[in-house]
Amino acid sequence: MKTINFLVAVVLIALFMATLPLAVAEDAGKMLNIALGKEPDDLNPIAGTGHGEFYDVIKVYSGLLKSDDKLQAAPDIAESWDISPDGRTYTFHLREGIKWHDGTAFTADDILFTYELLRSGEWTSVFPASSEYEAIKDISILDPHTVTFTLNDPIVAFIERFSLPILPRHILEGQDLLKTDFWQEPIGTGPYKFVSWNKGEDLTFQSNPDFYGEAPRIGTLKYVFVPDESARINLLKSGEVDAIKIDLRSTESLKGANGVTVNSAPSANWYALNMPNRMWPFNMREVRQAISYAIDKQQILDTIFNGQGEISYGPFRQEDWIYNPDIVAAFDPERAKSLLADAGFKDTDGDGILDKDGKSLEFELVYPSDNSERKDISIAIKTDLAKMGINMELVGKSWDEISYDVFRDNVIIMAWGSPFDPDDQNYQNWNSKFIGRESWWNAASYSNPEVDGLLEEGRTTFDKEKRKEIYQKLQSILAEDQPVAFWIFSNYVYGLSDRITGIKPRNAPHGQGNNGGITGEIWWNVEEWQKE
Repeated sequence: MKTINFLVAVVLIALFMATLPLAVAEDAGKMLNIALGKEPDDLNPIAGTGHGEFYDVIKVYSGLLKSDDKLQAAPDIAESWDISPDGRTYTFHLREGIKWHDGTAFTADDILFTYELLRSGEWTSVFPASSEYEAIKDISILDPHTVTFTLNDPIVAFIERFSLPILPRHILEGQDLLKTDFWQEPIGTGPYKFVSWNKGEDLTFQSNPDFYGEAPRIGTLKYVFVPDESARINLLKSGEVDAIKIDLRSTESLKGANGVTVNSAPSANWYALNMPNRMWPFNMREVRQAISYAIDKQQILDTIFNGQGEISYGPFRQEDWIYNPDIVAAFDPERAKSLLADAGFKDTDGDGILDKDGKSLEFELVYPSDNSERKDISIAIKTDLAKMGINMELVGKSWDEISYDVFRDNVIIMAWGSPFDPDDQNYQNWNSKFIGRESWWNAASYSNPEVDGLLEEGRTTFDKEKRKEIYQKLQSILAEDQPVAFWIFSNYVYGLSDRITGIKPRNAPHGQGNNGGITGEIWWNVEEWQKE
């Protein structure tokens, strides 16, 4: 009888254990090695200044929501949510039993703590994107598993802000977020947990055994920092690493390599020339238009980007649901010369440089000296503009020297883009309310009351066809005003070991963007990858 009771007990325990969530990696003993060209300063997931892209790779943090393969909102910490009919109130129903990587129970207070950090505006130096959360009027914890957010205005795209990585209140409350060591050894609730960081060498993460979702397929993620691209390519070819992101011009070096595949994905990442609209001569629309017509976009795409992308006539790709097919700002040197003549520019002294009222049409272009791609673009632009009688001197600066003040007050190559709602980034980039703020937004200091009105209307209009009309009109005005000279959309190119499976393309209209967050480029589902 005792033996039977013992066996019954064993069976009951086994059945009980089978009902418990246990996130054990399918290939727990395997390691995915990814070589990166740049090492981050820290692992702050909300910095919005280059760290965001790395957040996607490490998978330490979780948000209320994440995005699926079509860049649509999907459950994460919140297993479901409701939106009020007027679009102002979001109610999130949280999963139960979530733990931080240190074993502490996750609570709704962590959500309140994180969003209040940004909403307060006290930590803009730590979270530069804080202004995006000014729209929140109230956050309420209804019970331990229900949180509501009330907005000042119904913003169609605000649901994307709920991908914000949640931070641990029990660790960060009361800390100086500028000095804390947390950003060097982060603790989250995501599928992978931090293990070690050997500065200048590698960064390692391990599968989280307490993860609330489906367990990662590979047990260990290791990132090695290899600044030299040719070295990264050789490591991939030799099988020492499994994945790399490469320069568009390096795709040829991987063609035909044994055991390697090349993945070229369209992005929402557009390049343009920032022309501070309040500065002479860019306060003249004809000059901005002429510069745009004078630049050979196709040549830049073919030679510098190896044909990996498409020409840009505004901030939306041709595949986008709101794209306006009627806008064109093609390469037209004769049109550029005519516009400059209409604006009153002539070469009065015969030096080959146009002038007006005693001022020569010349200026400096600032470019990041450690970025060969942007340096080559700068040289190409200088050559094109010289043919128009415009003299442009190139000034290389390190990224550390290029603050938002430098960005806003100089002609500079800019790159933005969002694969999400058309409100995302466009509201901030073209709205005059962002002029002069201590941020990277509206670097051109562009001001057009009609555009301001369209942006406000677009973000609060829920009817899709009406929104399409609004944003197509926006594109027409931007094409006419040319606050910046748009050139191309680039692709993102990756080299991958053919031993890796589970990579999923994202089927959004225009692929990935450059803003990190829930986008994640090709790494967005790295926890689902497998290694044969």
